[in-house]
Amino acid sequence: MPLGRMIDMVDHWGKPFQVDAALRVVTIYGTGYIDGNPHTHRGRFGVWYPDERDSFPTSLDEIVSMTDEAASWIAGFLAGNEPGVYEYLGIQYLDPQPDPTQEEEDRWHEFTAEFRRTGYCPKLGLRPDAPLVLTADERAEMRIKGEMRPWALAGERVWVPVGDTWVEADPQPELVNEELVGTLCAERGYPESMQLEMGWSICIDCAEVYPT
Repeated sequence: MPLGRMIDMVDHWGKPFQVDAALRVVTIYGTGYIDGNPHTHRGRFGVWYPDERDSFPTSLDEIVSMTDEAASWIAGFLAGNEPGVYEYLGIQYLDPQPDPTQEEEDRWHEFTAEFRRTGYCPKLGLRPDAPLVLTADERAEMRIKGEMRPWALAGERVWVPVGDTWVEADPQPELVNEELVGTLCAERGYPESMQLEMGWSICIDCAEVYPT
């Protein structure tokens, strides 16, 4: 079916609009038409469901079948959404900005190929570039028992502080859903962070830091 054969629709506010008949998809939620970028999570695109009279952010892994035109649209959309190597590595704001190593370049290429295949983009954190400083009051709010080992996630690698710098943890700890295995955050699926006076945030349960 060629692109450009438009179908008239009416949204739940009664406003008329059109969708392209060629961009038809069948998802786990029903039959719909791709209607653009919802600007929610990287890799998710909008699908208009006539039965719902609404559009919902949708992922590639939620699609059961689609037209060739829809497949081409999604392929182009994902290619245009993939992060650049500096964003992937979390070094886009560092000054001076380090050059990616060959290993990092190779890892980025593997990441973008997988992203275009699945549409899934994990958390892309920022690489810390300064010592972590916590006040006495901030340390008192931490719920970690025993030695606190701050960490950050960037470029699909865990980074830990060593002296005044940060290095890749060796060996790399096991993660589940971008959280450290065995922590409360891994069990519940999200961190509980607080803002630090130095400008960063830190999870009070697992000590993951989020540079700004």
